[in-house]
Amino acid sequence: MADEVASLSHWLTGLCMTTLIVGIAFSQEQLPTRDDLLEMRRSEIDTRRASLEHRRLMKSAEVYAAQENYDVSHYQIEMAIDTAEMQISGTVTMTARAGTNDFATVQLDLDSSMTVDSVGGDANEYTHNGNLLHVELVQPIQKDALFTIRVNYHGQPVSYELGGAFAFDYHGDDPVIWTLSQPYGARTWWPCRDTPSDKADSVDMIVTVPADLTAASNGTLQSTVDNGDGTRTFHWHEAYPITTYLVSLAITNYAIWSEWFHYQPGDSMEVRYYIYPEDSSSVRAELTETLDMLDYFHEIFGPYPFLSEKYGLAQFPRGGGMEHQTITSQTTFGAPLTAHELAHQWWGDKITNSSWHEIWLNEGFASYAEALYFEHTLGQAYFHGYMEWMDRDYPYPIYVDDTTSVRRIFNITVYDKAGWFLHMLRHIVGDSTFFDILLAYSNDPRFAYGNTTTAGFQSVCESVSGQDLDWFFQPWIYEVGRPEYRVEWSPGDSAGSPVLNLLIEQTQVPERALFPMPIDITILTDLGDTVVTVFNDSASQAFRIALPAAPVGIALDQEGWILKKVVSVSPRPAEFVVDRNYPNPFNTVSHIRYYVLRPFRITLVVYDLLGRQVITLVDNPHDPGRYTATWLGRNQAGIPMASGIYFYRIEARDPESNAVNFTETQKTVLLR
Repeated sequence: MADEVASLSHWLTGLCMTTLIVGIAFSQEQLPTRDDLLEMRRSEIDTRRASLEHRRLMKSAEVYAAQENYDVSHYQIEMAIDTAEMQISGTVTMTARAGTNDFATVQLDLDSSMTVDSVGGDANEYTHNGNLLHVELVQPIQKDALFTIRVNYHGQPVSYELGGAFAFDYHGDDPVIWTLSQPYGARTWWPCRDTPSDKADSVDMIVTVPADLTAASNGTLQSTVDNGDGTRTFHWHEAYPITTYLVSLAITNYAIWSEWFHYQPGDSMEVRYYIYPEDSSSVRAELTETLDMLDYFHEIFGPYPFLSEKYGLAQFPRGGGMEHQTITSQTTFGAPLTAHELAHQWWGDKITNSSWHEIWLNEGFASYAEALYFEHTLGQAYFHGYMEWMDRDYPYPIYVDDTTSVRRIFNITVYDKAGWFLHMLRHIVGDSTFFDILLAYSNDPRFAYGNTTTAGFQSVCESVSGQDLDWFFQPWIYEVGRPEYRVEWSPGDSAGSPVLNLLIEQTQVPERALFPMPIDITILTDLGDTVVTVFNDSASQAFRIALPAAPVGIALDQEGWILKKVVSVSPRPAEFVVDRNYPNPFNTVSHIRYYVLRPFRITLVVYDLLGRQVITLVDNPHDPGRYTATWLGRNQAGIPMASGIYFYRIEARDPESNAVNFTETQKTVLLR
């Protein structure tokens, strides 16, 4: 009972203290299969570019360090697009602030497929080696001084194995030009500091296209100018901080319509759709829930982050979707995809991962947002079914250890295991606290419109909940696997009152981490069911739970709040059980396993065939748990025993009265 109280006390004290998926529509009655889920997520992975191709875009640690010496304030991207030649030409003007004294050299990312024609502004010399553009300022400047660099360039954006970050395509006979720069693709079509950790305060996109095409981009449309030469120029302005991979273009002969999100009396925001003309009727019918999603996420995540601009959806042909800031790109428009990409406006766009190691802070949040939306609209049963649908084998830790592999960055683990992480966190801290955490995190000035890390999110969780959550974050974020539970139970009594003797073991392979977790145990009795929460924080742990009536059965985590495997849940008939030793017969070593379901003093003695004591293997008090004693075939002095038949006797005594509660003798054979 003491251990049970201690474990429960531990638990109670703790309580007190993007994104691409295929849009599959489905009914409330039938969830997609796991194969459907894998296909949805695989679309995400495949669309992100081939990892081997992207390795050549990787930067060294030295380059990252050099780029930390300045902070971008503004990009103005002026670009003309030649759809016939599939080329771009443009000027990018970057305004930034020096981070060191005597700052003179600026390193920008720009793919070798682009040709630099000249530089200007506060720079007059440059070299373009590989994928780095080194620009020299006219004269060194001091820390915090602003400088401007203008780069004139042209070229045909590279096409990788699975398509480029800037692509020329068709829908039917009509051209469509689109971008998808996550994770390393912005540098393939415009010079920039291409890292998620550096957000420009604002971006202007000024793009010239054939006059029969429309260009959609981030922020608000400032102007559309007919140039009189068969082209039009669109000027978009993103006034909120934005990272490079979220800068977007989607260009074709769109059909365009709008709805209005009335987020409070007297105030509304435009929701604008850019859809292929041939698909506009069917897509309009699919997008009837967009405003409902906006309203729900606006409530639980905090206000939509870009209320003074818009939320837009632009159709593109690549497959799945991408959460470009204020202008999501999607191929299909089913509810899971639309909810996922919309949620990214908070988780990924407003608050952006500081590095690709931390991508789960984008994708896991968006995946769980799908489930939350369906809980809101379709109820608890569907919600828990959706989480079960998201349960599959995850081969990696949630934290991305290898960011040179795009397939590793966007492995399904960072989507759905990370979604499960949030699901478990919700149950650990409680519903109201969990949603308080989301609001506090969304509005935290350290992260809002900036960048985040796992440690940063953990700090919010701990501050709001009043709990130390390192025991939860460390194994689930940084380790592979999940708990695999083997559970044994038996009825018992304590001073004439019924109890449940419960043994919980985590049996995942030894090299896998232990996963401490609170576990809801549903206990069935003749007087009805009751739910008790125990805190399991060891590989083998026994609990003794007082009940109003004798238990007749149990269920582990019946509602499905833990990402787990249940190996077995089985009854045990006694408070003490001893298994046969193994191996038997044996040559050099044999193991005797026994189970203690309440505190006992255990003695285990080996005797020869004449009843003479050979060795005492165990003689000490035991807490509840599973134990193994080992006999090496030697006597108390360490001398090897001869081949023959031996007996071992195990005895369990009450630690207070010293009365014998259990005794058993078994035979073993030693063969030399």
